[in-house]
Amino acid sequence: MRKKDTLKISLAILLLPALAACAPAGSTPEAVTAAPTSAPTSPSIPEVTVTPIPTTEPPPLEHRIQVRVIAGDGEFYDTLTGEKFVPRGNNYIRIEDQNNLSGEFQRYHSTFNTGSYDREQARIALQQMNAEGYNVVRVFINHCCSGGIGGTGQGLSPGYMDNLTDFLILAKENDLFVFFAQDWLPPTAPYSSLINSACCDEFNFINTNYLPKQGVQANAIFFQNFIQELIARGAPLDYIFAYGLRNEFYYDSDQPPLSLTSGLITTANGSTYDMSLQEDKQRMMDEGLVYFIDEVRSAILEVDATALVTIGFFWPQEPNPARIGDPRVINTLPALASSSADFIDLHVYPGAELTLPQYVENYGLAALEAKPIVMGEFGAFTPSYSSAAQAATALHNWQVASCEYGFDGWLLWTWDTWEQTDLYNGLSDDGLINQALSPANRPDPCLPAEGYEGNVALGQPASASRIQAGNLPAMAVDGLANTWWSAGAFAPQWIEINLGAPTNIFEIRLLTSQSPNGATVHRIRALTADGNWITLTEFSGNTNDSEWLIYIPEEPLDDVQFIRVETISSPSWVGWREIEIIGTN
Repeated sequence: MRKKDTLKISLAILLLPALAACAPAGSTPEAVTAAPTSAPTSPSIPEVTVTPIPTTEPPPLEHRIQVRVIAGDGEFYDTLTGEKFVPRGNNYIRIEDQNNLSGEFQRYHSTFNTGSYDREQARIALQQMNAEGYNVVRVFINHCCSGGIGGTGQGLSPGYMDNLTDFLILAKENDLFVFFAQDWLPPTAPYSSLINSACCDEFNFINTNYLPKQGVQANAIFFQNFIQELIARGAPLDYIFAYGLRNEFYYDSDQPPLSLTSGLITTANGSTYDMSLQEDKQRMMDEGLVYFIDEVRSAILEVDATALVTIGFFWPQEPNPARIGDPRVINTLPALASSSADFIDLHVYPGAELTLPQYVENYGLAALEAKPIVMGEFGAFTPSYSSAAQAATALHNWQVASCEYGFDGWLLWTWDTWEQTDLYNGLSDDGLINQALSPANRPDPCLPAEGYEGNVALGQPASASRIQAGNLPAMAVDGLANTWWSAGAFAPQWIEINLGAPTNIFEIRLLTSQSPNGATVHRIRALTADGNWITLTEFSGNTNDSEWLIYIPEEPLDDVQFIRVETISSPSWVGWREIEIIGTN
């Protein structure tokens, strides 16, 4: 007998576009759209030096987690035990409204801000994560706003670095490895002066961070300074999982040099590209990405020789059309196949825009084996799932399914970010998502929890009485609420799902696709073992678009393989956004 609390066995583009939009002073749109009045076209690079590590300080602790290749496959391992290490954890994120140093308020990461860092809150969260069996926590560096990592005109904020060090100590006490991510560089010298010296006619906005020599140098100096500040404080570098060069690396296609239609551009790698040729622009981006990763990683290893270095991405826009109209462009394949990054951090959200196979295809994962892949962000948007229980099922199934595509680690977005209302977090509704993902409940992330009741209709074969072009029956079982099957005709119509094997069914959920709203009659039917269709239930009444119709039988339905949903009457063409069948095989 199924119990009401079945899911107790057991989200940024982040995608968080409002957060990613924050830019430091000296690199804001206002600051970079006007060319410097006195800067030459090809400015010389300012004289900057990297402060050496104080000789009185001990050398940095070696990082415990490393990467090895076994039989051609890359994996993480713990150097202390020699055992394979599977990153499983959460993004720990605090968000608040802050002054972005340009006189405007910006809602952005505040986890370690001076004046905002809550040590006790962080300690409790890390203890809870440890108790659930997690081993990695991903956090964001605040580059942009008051109280962030930028100092008062020069270098890095001592108070901010103190808070980071304290968090690392707390993480080590709770056996959690810290993964650092960031969106940009601080608005302080020498980083901002280098970036600004490359702006604005040939390189602008985010492109200035990556393509000119000054941008690559600014990033290299920042990471060296960042690590040196941690070493000077005696921070436990052995519990740093990785340095993320960027949360989500991309180029701005609407800014120079990509917006230029003529002229030659020479980038940090010494190569020159013709802006009248699209193939040269693509080659510039691809080669620039690899050069950026390799150069900055090399700089990091000069001061922290055993560190793991990674870079993150949101999904590219093709071959499966995605992020239509977004000027932020990226081809991830060069980083996967050619860069020196120790592993790659990909952000893949169920119920958002693409199916898991489509995400994989857009990222180009088929070309990779030796480099580990971590799903540094995966979460559930509230518009896609009507409850935390639904989200928990989707994330559980997503994690299990991703194993066959080579993912080696998973970090939930987020552990407890109540400040972000458009995504569920791990503790939503008494922690249903945490219960579905917790290593304490599921030691093997690639296997469903024992007796777990998931959406057994997801990705299963579907057929229908009629099909409107572009709205296939498979779209009703793809896990995406923004796609749908349509018959392209009025009732009566039906759609049928083959579960692949006899299945025990506990619940059936139908998400309507209906315009206009109005009175409808729908029936759910099942094919019995003797080949007869029986009616399980009938919905009759007024229905609206994107409304869930839910059927829960008094007793589980045993050994059912085929489910058919029939629409008897409707004011709309017949269709369904999603059909979920909750059960166990």
